[in-house]
Amino acid sequence: MRVLLIGPRPPPHGGISVHVSGIHRELMAAGVTCRVVDTNHVRRPGFALTVLRHAVQGWTLHLHTNGHNVKSWLLALGCGLAGQLRGASILTLHSGMLPSYVETASRWRRRLAALTCSLYKQVICVSPEIRISLISLGVESRRMEVLPAFLGTRSPAAPESGLRAWVGRHQPLFSTVLFFRPEYGFELLIAGLARLRGMYPSLGCLVMGSGEQRAEAQKRVSEAGLEEGVLLLGDVDHDACLALISACDVFLRATLEDGDSISVREALSLGVPVVASRVGTRPAGAILFQPGDVEEMVAKVDLALAEKRGSLPQAAGCMDRLMEIYRQVDGSEGSLCLN
Repeated sequence: MRVLLIGPRPPPHGGISVHVSGIHRELMAAGVTCRVVDTNHVRRPGFALTVLRHAVQGWTLHLHTNGHNVKSWLLALGCGLAGQLRGASILTLHSGMLPSYVETASRWRRRLAALTCSLYKQVICVSPEIRISLISLGVESRRMEVLPAFLGTRSPAAPESGLRAWVGRHQPLFSTVLFFRPEYGFELLIAGLARLRGMYPSLGCLVMGSGEQRAEAQKRVSEAGLEEGVLLLGDVDHDACLALISACDVFLRATLEDGDSISVREALSLGVPVVASRVGTRPAGAILFQPGDVEEMVAKVDLALAEKRGSLPQAAGCMDRLMEIYRQVDGSEGSLCLN
């Protein structure tokens, strides 16, 4: 079996790029020949040639994309056509904004999405809502499977020494992972933290993520008087991210739109209580609030702080099932051992 993963690679450490890197690591550990083609460089001349060459050589192509814009579907169309040559192809659709895109898309865009899905032996939807949207396009149910983009978590190390002093000065300690884009709800997060500071003067929040609106985000932190309590860390390596999440009392996810957040599942698997907006797909154990409702968010944070760490159900990873899909698509016999 040979697998060509097609998707973004860190940096930045977003949900899709972390998932692609994790699959690559697990496949290599299992002795599977695996390479990654970075879709952050899709416009480079060698991108299409690399995909075509691997397809002709019989590799299984596995594309990871958001599915919430035309660019994503055109990329998926090209990879799906390449997969018709000699190999096989798998498509994983990640975005929580895909359902609204499909609902409002023009007729030709809906046809493009349906045609593209028909080129793949397996379409993996990271949430039930994505699957329902594809069914509305006429995509065959037997071709699809819902599989959250969560591989499980390893035991994290302690936070790096440069942050330990800051972490030690703040109680309770919160964390979040985001991009500085409107759908990630940073304004709501800051409004909630400003209210919580009245009850917890020494609170701290570690914000991991990047984006073009970071300068504006820093300005909002200053306007709220939270410079001492909110630390914008920028893009953070995945292992360091897990270490910081594990050190926190509550993980926050204030998104206005979402899919099936990997960071939410990671926090729960580490035994950290999660307070998240009721959008997209949320796993059992997350404490939910109405998106955009700062008062309910604050109330749910109080509830989460009373939650006993480690009492939450441990989230199961999807890698074993993903290996089965690879074998089915590739036609491989026997089993592969995951360490």
